[in-house]
Amino acid sequence: MNARVIGANVLPLVERQFRFLVDEYGLTLAQTSDIPTGAWYRSPRGAVVVQYDLMRDAALDVSLEVKVTNETHGLCEILEFVAGAERRVDVRDPDAFAAELERMSGLLVRHCEDFLRGDVPGFTTRFREALLVKRCRQLASEEFQQGDPRRALRLLGALRSYWSESDRERHERSLERCRQSADVRKLEGGRTPLRLLR
Repeated sequence: MNARVIGANVLPLVERQFRFLVDEYGLTLAQTSDIPTGAWYRSPRGAVVVQYDLMRDAALDVSLEVKVTNETHGLCEILEFVAGAERRVDVRDPDAFAAELERMSGLLVRHCEDFLRGDVPGFTTRFREALLVKRCRQLASEEFQQGDPRRALRLLGALRSYWSESDRERHERSLERCRQSADVRKLEGGRTPLRLLR
């Protein structure tokens, strides 16, 4: 088998493909890193971050950082409801990596031009539904981690029509934890309290 694997340093390819952010939209390439690959394109209102880590899941991740709210949104995450915008992993072949660079830069321009031009309110209005779903998922996860599976269940229940496989799994874990705590309450409720003799 003669499988080709991309080299660890793909920064020059990333810089070449995303050069349009500097040339057409006036962002500044503020910082880069070689391994793992990262390129930060900044503007006064936010940033576009392109990252690729061959040693982890080998996915090309593009994120949008909104300066005023200090939030970061993964491109595939906010485009969850757009066909063909799913996050791809194990992009290790040089041709597949080049195709993924092209696909991600195309998605960025096609769907996030308002953000690139500095219209953050327009961007957040346009993706309000996806951003609300994302926030609700975050809250459900936080509630579960903090030991409140009932609240996590309510939040996940509100997302039922948006459920991904991981949402379904979170819901099942929360439901199981609620059942366990209900069983414990039943056991504790049936016990006679112990009275200390003096």
